[in-house]
Amino acid sequence: MENLPVLKFFADFIEAELGIIYVEANYYQLEHRLKNIATQLGFADLTELHRSARSGIVGQLRTLLLDIATNNETSFFRDGAIFKALSEAIIPELIKSDKKRSIDLWSAASSAGQEVYSIAMEIDQARKLNPAIPPLHILASDVSETILKRAETGSYTQLEVQRGLPARLMVQYFDKNDQDEWVVKGNLREGLTFKKLNLLHDWKNIGPFDIVFCRNVLIYQGVENKTKIIKKIWNNLNPGGFLVLGAAESLFGLSQDFDQIVHGSAVFYRKKAS
Repeated sequence: MENLPVLKFFADFIEAELGIIYVEANYYQLEHRLKNIATQLGFADLTELHRSARSGIVGQLRTLLLDIATNNETSFFRDGAIFKALSEAIIPELIKSDKKRSIDLWSAASSAGQEVYSIAMEIDQARKLNPAIPPLHILASDVSETILKRAETGSYTQLEVQRGLPARLMVQYFDKNDQDEWVVKGNLREGLTFKKLNLLHDWKNIGPFDIVFCRNVLIYQGVENKTKIIKKIWNNLNPGGFLVLGAAESLFGLSQDFDQIVHGSAVFYRKKAS
C-alpha cells in the first residue's frame, strides 16, 4: 500500500488516544476517512496532511481524527432484549435492594443519543406501570464532541427514527420540526446530562452510578485497555450496581468482580461486594 507509513502514523495516534486498533487489513477504511479530512482542511493529499500532523495534532485536525476513529453506527432500542431487562429486572432489583431517591445511569458511549433516549423511554413507560420507580438521572458521554452535540440536540431524520423506534413511541416522545426532523420532547430530556469523556483517561467528577451502559466499546480495544476500563467502571459503580455490555462482548478473561445475570435473551453483570 502506497501510503502505508502515513496510515500507520495516524493509526498509532488513534490507538494511543482511544485504544481503538486499526489493523493493516482495515487501513483502506482509515485511508478513505483521512482523505475526507484532508479535503475538509484544504490539503492536496494525505502527504500534506501527514506533514502538517507531524508538527502537532491539535485543534480541528485532532477533533476530526477522533471523530472518524469512532464507530457511530447505532439505532433506537438496539439489541432490544437489554432494554426489557432494564425495566423488568435491573430497575426492580435496585428498588428492592435499596430505597433510592433516584437512579443514576451512565451511557459511556452514547454516540448520537439513540441509546440514552431509548433508556429514558423504556423507564418512562415502566413508570406508568410502577409509579414507585424513582427519577432517572442519565450521564451521556462520548469521546467525539461532534457526535455528542448531535445527541444533545435530540434531532433525527425520518430514516433514523425508522430504525428501531416504534411508531407509538415516536408520536408520544417526538415532535416534527420545520426541517422534517423528529425532535425529542422536553420531558424526555429531564435528568439528562451530556459530557465529553475519553474512557482511557481519568474520569473526574462523575459517578458513582447504579447502572453503566458500556456497549460496543470493548470490542475495539486491546486486552490491556479492556481490563483497565472495566476496573474503572467497577470503581464507579455503587455496591450492587449493574454493568451492561454489547451483545457481542463479555467479561470472560477480563474481570471476576461481577456476577453474570441472564434475563430472557439478555446478559448483564452485577458488581460483587468488595
